[in-house]
Amino acid sequence: MGSLKTLGEIVTYMQDLMGSVTPTSAAAAPTAAPAAPAIDLHTLMLSVVSEKTGYPAEMLDLSMNLEGDLGIDSIKRVEILAVVQEQAPGMPEVDAAHMGSLKTLGEIVTYMQDLMNGGETPTAVTPTATPVTTVTAATATPAPQLPATTTPEAKPLGRYVTTMVESPALGLGQPTLQSAPEVLITNSDTKFTAAVVSELKRRGVNALAVDTVPAGARAVVFLGGLRKTRTVDEAIAVERECFDIARTLAPTLGESGGLFVTVQDTGGAFATTKCAPERVYLAGLPALVKTAAQEWPKASLKAIDIEIGQRRAKAIGAAIADELLLGGGEIEVGLTRQGTRLTPKSVLTPVERGDSVIGDTDVVVVTGGARGVTAHCVIEWAKDTHAKFLLLGRSKLRDEPACCVGLNTDKALKQALLAQAKTAGDKLTPTGLSKQVRSVLAGREIRGTIAAIEANGGTAKYAAASVTDANAIQTVLDTVRAEWGPVSGLIHGAGVLADKRIIDQTDAQFDMVFNTKIEGLRVMIEALKTDPLKVICMFSSVSARCGNNGQSTYAMANEVLNKVAWAESRARGGDVIVKSLGWGPWEGGMVNPQLKAHFAKLGVPMIPLDIGARMLADELQSTQRSQVEIVLGGEPRPEALLVVGSESRNLKLEVKIDYKSHGYLAGHTIDGKIVVPVVLVAEWFNRLARAFRPDLHLESIKDLKVIKGIQLTDFNGAGDRFLLNCSQLSNGYGALLALELHS
Repeated sequence: MGSLKTLGEIVTYMQDLMGSVTPTSAAAAPTAAPAAPAIDLHTLMLSVVSEKTGYPAEMLDLSMNLEGDLGIDSIKRVEILAVVQEQAPGMPEVDAAHMGSLKTLGEIVTYMQDLMNGGETPTAVTPTATPVTTVTAATATPAPQLPATTTPEAKPLGRYVTTMVESPALGLGQPTLQSAPEVLITNSDTKFTAAVVSELKRRGVNALAVDTVPAGARAVVFLGGLRKTRTVDEAIAVERECFDIARTLAPTLGESGGLFVTVQDTGGAFATTKCAPERVYLAGLPALVKTAAQEWPKASLKAIDIEIGQRRAKAIGAAIADELLLGGGEIEVGLTRQGTRLTPKSVLTPVERGDSVIGDTDVVVVTGGARGVTAHCVIEWAKDTHAKFLLLGRSKLRDEPACCVGLNTDKALKQALLAQAKTAGDKLTPTGLSKQVRSVLAGREIRGTIAAIEANGGTAKYAAASVTDANAIQTVLDTVRAEWGPVSGLIHGAGVLADKRIIDQTDAQFDMVFNTKIEGLRVMIEALKTDPLKVICMFSSVSARCGNNGQSTYAMANEVLNKVAWAESRARGGDVIVKSLGWGPWEGGMVNPQLKAHFAKLGVPMIPLDIGARMLADELQSTQRSQVEIVLGGEPRPEALLVVGSESRNLKLEVKIDYKSHGYLAGHTIDGKIVVPVVLVAEWFNRLARAFRPDLHLESIKDLKVIKGIQLTDFNGAGDRFLLNCSQLSNGYGALLALELHS
């Protein structure tokens, strides 16, 4: 559904769904039931879209593009579909992934019409291989087991501090690495590329150095994050380069699976420890990988941060090969120069509130702060500080048209503005009409924010200036300094969304989303470099920690924010409160009942506006200055963000057995054949289960079945490879997992 772009596409899709309902057998009742009245999906779709968007029906036609012509985003699309399904009895479930590919209302209508006429929703099918040897088992935590269809219970809101923890290697490797025809190693300094290729080849992997990645590639290790970067712009260029490669890989890895690994040097701890200031702008690479893991469930993905230090290229190549072949299933792994292996962990930690460092004489600049959740947070913080707030935004603050006064609904405003245009002889398109409505509503919200701040004891003014326009920002700041004095605080809340899967994201959309966050931050830090700052707060997102379907660029930008915050905290020596707050989904605003129900199915709690605003105020008075990167809301769990109805999450890893790695098995023979003991397989299952759900403790392995004994055929040669697979059968308080070992 999310892919359909026009009214016609939606109607056709829904009509098809309704036509696929199987009629009741005549033998089921003595009298045949009267036929259900035919449903005109075209008319129904236009009616619902008119109702939900406020566009008069006469402005709509089925050829209109959902986004370009009507401004219908993925959230509004879900809402429209829910209403149509309510009014179309017998409508089968739609395939959200396929719906996301359709662009017009007409395409959606056609798709639904086909389904209602007997077509089937496209379903991804995973072929089943016949293994030579198989072992299956299940693991469980000490908890009541729930059926697979049980909705996970949303945990309460919390404060989760990002911490790096030691995580020993599991001795299991990335699948596809040894089975792919070629593993392409790309975009690094020549010495590191050569070292990685040489080390992988020595271990039986067909690695190949390349300058470009061709379409259809199955396995790629991107080493661009190891290149020397002299400037921030060079570091950001590496991120764009990596995104281009991911987009090239998306058709193959999204459909058939494969391998994609990024490697960077940001200190071996993902920039949470000391590294060169410009290199923190490489930090978005893991967020791209984590989003790819959401969008490509069949692929094997990993982001490695390896600290080069004074080590030679050969040592770096060996460390990277070790991680790929023996590391395990963690998607983010840091490798320090001392040999410590680290992974990030979100630790539930209560806030410790102290005295406010911002008072009534202080000036705070807030980007994106005049509207939305940032505005709610600033309004609440004004109660504690009574500070002076300069709110920066893109919207021009204009007088409201007289025809709109007293009208409060989107539909009423559109009707009034359309009538005014007709009277004046002007012709409005749906896009132009929506733009006028947004301008009216933006003006109201900005004025309301200023009034609310002042009602809470603060002072506020608004300035329209693009956060990426250095000259405009400098002019505004000079004016406010002359009137109010130097700036004491910065809240960077500016951000825009252009949600698209990696495969569909355009360069222009990447630039818009990334630059608003990152170029905007750079402009603000430079413009405030001489001001006596006491607080720097960045509004980030849980998507940076977990990745999120359709939000690769947004996740990347927010992860860079997180790591720039660490760098700013180190540079300022603890004298300044520096926080990067990864917010979970908020209630209110764009969140409608359908989307709220969607998050409830995933077990993801929503943040009420008043509670989230209080979280911000408490955090900016926290005594925990060393806690820089924090997720606020529900526990950050990547598996919770998988699309409902998509392929269930699983984890695949490989193990290779030969005389060098498992020499002790030489004496474990039956009839002269070297065999793998079941106890060793149980140990691999133990490791795999812990890698799959590191948040749980393993209670038991049960129902262990040996389908066929495992005989090693090439122990003294190239070795024997086995695939381990873990999938989740049930979830609740604890989990029941299914594990398999295949030759």
